[in-house]
Order: sequence, then C-alpha cells, then structure tokens
Amino acid sequence: MSRQKYSKAASIGIIHTEGKYMSVLRKRSRDRYSWQLPALLASIILLSLLAGCGTVAGDASQSQLVHPTPSLFQTITITAIDYSYVMPTSFALRAGMVDLKLLNNGTQPHQAQLARLKPGVTAAQVVNELIDQRQEAHAFALLTFVGGPDTIAPGDGQEAILDLSAGNYALLCLVTGADGLPHIDKGMLHFLSVSPAQETQPAPQAAGDLLIRDHSYILPTVLTRSTSATIKVENQGTEPHEVNIVRLANGKDTQDVQAFFRNPSGPPPFTEAGGMATLAPGTSGWITVHLEQGRYLAFSIVPDAQTGVFQFTQGLLAPFTVLQA
Repeated sequence: MSRQKYSKAASIGIIHTEGKYMSVLRKRSRDRYSWQLPALLASIILLSLLAGCGTVAGDASQSQLVHPTPSLFQTITITAIDYSYVMPTSFALRAGMVDLKLLNNGTQPHQAQLARLKPGVTAAQVVNELIDQRQEAHAFALLTFVGGPDTIAPGDGQEAILDLSAGNYALLCLVTGADGLPHIDKGMLHFLSVSPAQETQPAPQAAGDLLIRDHSYILPTVLTRSTSATIKVENQGTEPHEVNIVRLANGKDTQDVQAFFRNPSGPPPFTEAGGMATLAPGTSGWITVHLEQGRYLAFSIVPDAQTGVFQFTQGLLAPFTVLQA
C-alpha cells in the first residue's frame, strides 16, 4: 500500500518504484502522509465519479497480462495501470457478495483497497481531506476499511470476494511512487455505490480459514499447496489488519525482510504476491490464491494504533513454504 500506511510524519517511509522500495525522509505536516487512524478506524454502484479521478473507461491501454476467471457472484474486473483504474463506466451493484478481480497491467505495484464511507460522508469530503488538504488521518476517519485485493506486482492478479452492505464506497491505491506521491494523488481513486440487496447470496465455499489476531496469524494448510483455492480471511483482532503476502527472493528469509524495513536500501528481498487489503476489526472476506512453489511471508505493515510501530514487529507475520500440490 502507499506503503505510507505504515510511515509516521517525519519518519523514514518505504516507497515502491517499479517493484522496488526506496527510503524517503518525510518532512511534511503530521497528517500529510501518516496512517495515524483515529480510534474508530485504528482501533485500505457509481454514486459520484469526480472529475480528474482518473478512472478510465473501455479497454486498458496495455494488453492484459492476467485474465479473469468466471465468478458466481457480482463481478468487477479492475485493471490497474499507471495511474488509473480501467473498469466499467456504468454498472449496478447490489448488497451481497461482490467479486473484485484486480489485474496489474502497470509498471509498478498496485492494489485495490475498498473502504465504505461512513453515514453522511460524501465523496467530495473524502477528496478534500485526502487529496486537497492532504490530511490522511482526517480522511481515513471518514472511512471503514473492508478489504480488497492487496498489493500485486506488475503482470499479476488478485481476486477478493467481499460481502458488501448497501452504501457508498471508495476504491483506492495507497501505493506511493518514487516521487513520494501516493497513487491516489495521480488518479487511482474511484467512488462506487451499492444498492440494497434484492436476494440473499450464499457465502463462497472456502478451502480454509486464515485468522488475523492482533499479534499473530493462523494460516490454513491449503495456503502451503501450489493449487488454486479460496480462503476466508477474518480479522478477529481489535485493530485494522491486512494480509500482505510476498514471495521471498532466493537466499532471503524473514530476518532479511525485517532488516530491510529497519534500514531500507537496494531492492527489497521479496516480490509482492497479493493477499487481503486492510480489514476493520470484526470484518472478513475471501481471497483466491494460486501461489507458485517457493518461500513466502504473510505480514501486516499497518501501524499499531497505540505505538505506531509496524504490526509485523509485534508478531503479525508468518513465514510459510508453498509445495507442489
């Protein structure tokens, strides 16, 4: 995510550049690029499409590298490019299961964090706080994060199925570029509305459950097999959490990832592999995964609400190995 989600004002932030990270010294106002969420958040359809939000209609400007698979649910196929979302210009979503299929046809990592606008909040208010005033903490106080496809490398895809209630939503890419600007500033912000449900839909059939607690993950066995599987992700903690999945580079391990975040320099010792974007406490969703054989790490770079340190430093990380099914 803008990987600013874990940086404090005037601290060292980690930013993506063509799949790599760079360190940048933040010397901006306290709220400008911080993820210091208020208590309601801290414990990542068309209502309005604002001019300049950068959502592109029609076909992607680049050939698709990943193709979506059929779904039993309402589906939105989102193609991320630099720096906009390519998606339908008109569609009607109803409350219930919605399948978000993110395809990254850009040259940088992208995500599709979905957040519900709190009652009475307008899209204009979110844009004003997030883009015009650059008060991220104020903007995030207007939202409840409900998940979505987490950060993927160029050429990859990630699918997330969410049980959405009626209301208004923002779709955001919180990844930050080499210039220090979040992708939302460049156009990767879109507003959706979901109408009341017309019928009850069954939940997806999950091959396993991935449980998030405040200081640990419980991973399902199916995640360690190189096979396509749908996994339910549930935040049982008291704070917002994510499941950021990365594939470790050859010869690298968890300690290398931790060292990289302590003192970022050179290319990261991993490649972004998707996962579930930030979920508010008590919420859940489903992701479809098909990881290649290799060594992986699931972790959260959302900051702890009390201390501001990365959640993975407090135990919210779990290495795992994917073997042939």
